[in-house]
Order: sequence, then structure tokens, then C-alpha cells
Amino acid sequence: MDKALNFLGICKKAGKLLTGEDGVSGAARSGEAALIMTASDTASNTTKKALNLSEWGRVPHVRLPWDKDTLGELLDKRVCAILALTDRGLAAAFAEKLAAQMPEYGATAALLRDKPAGKGRKAHD
Repeated sequence: MDKALNFLGICKKAGKLLTGEDGVSGAARSGEAALIMTASDTASNTTKKALNLSEWGRVPHVRLPWDKDTLGELLDKRVCAILALTDRGLAAAFAEKLAAQMPEYGATAALLRDKPAGKGRKAHD
């Protein structure tokens, strides 16, 4: 699973990973988000917000196997509860890495792999 976690760090360095409610919300509303994620110990209200953004933006949501502290340490933040990948190819590759270690992520990986390259909901929908 370290490969998937390390891959998130690479996505951050590439500028394709957004964190926090404001960044994720903006990406979902603009159609930039390809995958919305929450930490394993995210509060229920934040998880609900992430699920709503995922539905609104027509992109998958996954609850990650890492807690807020682990994600925060990786991303040079105190904690990190909500994230979004903004590149569909990187999102698919990340989901594949998760699925290789934990089969429950396989459906998300398949969805991202098979989804057309276009963005989710358009900003004017």
C-alpha cells in the first residue's frame, strides 16, 4: 500500500492533487475533479460533503485506508481529511495501485479506467 500512498505524493508534486474542502469543492464544481477522496477517520459531516461533491461532479469517491495524520504528513500539512485528484489518468493509476493491494477498490479503478477522458459535470450544467 505504500506505493499508492507514495503515488499521492507524486501527484501533489505534479500539481494534480488538491486538499481541503475549499479546493476540492472548487474542483468538483468546475469539473476538474477526477476522484474525490477522504481519510479513514474523516468526520461524518466532511464525508457527507465529499459524497455530495462526488455526486454533483459525477466523479467517484473513495474512503482511503489512511488517517488524516498520515495524509497530512505526506502532504506537508497538519492533517488532511479531503482530497481530489484533478487528472483522470493519475486518478486511474492511483486507484489501480489501491486495488492491487485491496480488492475493494477494484470497482473504482475499473470505473476510472473505463470512463471517457472528458471531465465530469461541466461548470454550466
